[in-house]
Amino acid sequence: MSFRTEFLQHCRDAQLVGAQVSVFSGDDYQLDLAYGLASLAGEKPVTLETIFRIASISKIVVAMAVLQLVEKQLVGLDDDIGSILGFNIRNPHHPDKKITIRMLMTQTSSITDGPEDDSRAGYNNVNGTYRPATLRDLLVPNDGKYYTNKTWLAAVPGEAFNYSNFGCGILACIVEKVTGEYFTDYVAKNILRPLGLDASFRADEIKNKAAIANLYYGPENGGFKLSRSGESFIASVYPHFPLGENYRGPAGGLFISMRDLMKIARLLVNDGVVSGHRVLEKDTVDQMLQLQWYGVSENYRAKGLQLRFMDFDGKTFKGHTGSAYGAISYLFINREEKLGICFITNGGKYRPGTVMCDVQENIFRSFLNHYWPKQEREHVFSAAFGSAAGMLDDRVIRFSFPLELKDDDVYLPITNVADIFNIVPDAASGDVILRFRGREYVAVTPMLSLREVCATFNAGIRLENGKIEIRY
Repeated sequence: MSFRTEFLQHCRDAQLVGAQVSVFSGDDYQLDLAYGLASLAGEKPVTLETIFRIASISKIVVAMAVLQLVEKQLVGLDDDIGSILGFNIRNPHHPDKKITIRMLMTQTSSITDGPEDDSRAGYNNVNGTYRPATLRDLLVPNDGKYYTNKTWLAAVPGEAFNYSNFGCGILACIVEKVTGEYFTDYVAKNILRPLGLDASFRADEIKNKAAIANLYYGPENGGFKLSRSGESFIASVYPHFPLGENYRGPAGGLFISMRDLMKIARLLVNDGVVSGHRVLEKDTVDQMLQLQWYGVSENYRAKGLQLRFMDFDGKTFKGHTGSAYGAISYLFINREEKLGICFITNGGKYRPGTVMCDVQENIFRSFLNHYWPKQEREHVFSAAFGSAAGMLDDRVIRFSFPLELKDDDVYLPITNVADIFNIVPDAASGDVILRFRGREYVAVTPMLSLREVCATFNAGIRLENGKIEIRY
């Protein structure tokens, strides 16, 4: 069966209300498909132009906005966010530890979304409201009604993963403080409009407002329940809070079609360029695609800069998932094989899978079966001794410290080794296991021998002429 046929069957099996999928392979091939209904009222069909609220995939675009400022040297990834936002921000459990942009992008800042209860305290209880709670109210210990100590983990900033929508909202506030523009305006001017996208973090700024899909919960007792309508999204747009205070919305609020979202995916494969327009420098994209954190946290195993790293059937993809108001979604790419997929549905009957919901996994597996190359091309990693970075094909991998030849071997941290082989470390069992093409290497120390790893993975390694070269 074709991918089109399998996709439509997966949609029917999961009783999806409506869905879109876009896939690409290489520079020239792209397939865009639509299924079902954008609105059950009047049976309005999903088309390729239908626009969805894509939930947490939005975080990728937020990160791109901040990284543009890093490129201009207006901020740094390891800058103290308090120095940017204008007041001291510290985890009260660790007042001597700064919190950085990198920590926000890797979900290791120790900032949480707080409780969901009947109080007004914490991000979760303020998000979705017009309450005049400032960042300072939420982050700095005080006796006010918006602060809760549950905003902070006991963990040291930078050392523990905790998924935080609030952290993404803080990134948007950083954009506002640095540029003097509203986050939504900055993103429209510097990312969305240059790419010709009918997309926005504000539903009222979508050109084709009638194309915004309804979202549904269910089915319950045989029927679907309307969660959000296109009209309600437009009517409930947040007002403009003061600059630097618009933390509500960015974490999941981008409205876009999958066909347009595919341009964002292509940016990550094409070194920051799509449709002849450069959004990010190649070095920036390389940093996004480099492993920044690994561990165990629900379905998360590894992160780049605001990208989720996922091992699916032994193949590594990087991107993000989304889930809100009944919709589920994802954007994933594999840069090495130049593959990408964007998917969303506005409601259906889903069950938990291994790493995503079952319908997401079924569609992803069909995508792999049809588009993953039957014969993977050879990949080459090389680096000079004494250098602080190497190259996997044409992607830069930065080392934790300069490369050193020691006893006719090279030792690197688990993160760097995983990057060299483009794999996701598995720490779920307590040990750290690296899996590559059906082979396993158990990392018993933080520093790994590249000779040992290459022998286990049946990869070629040469240490000569002042450099290392690995082929697989």
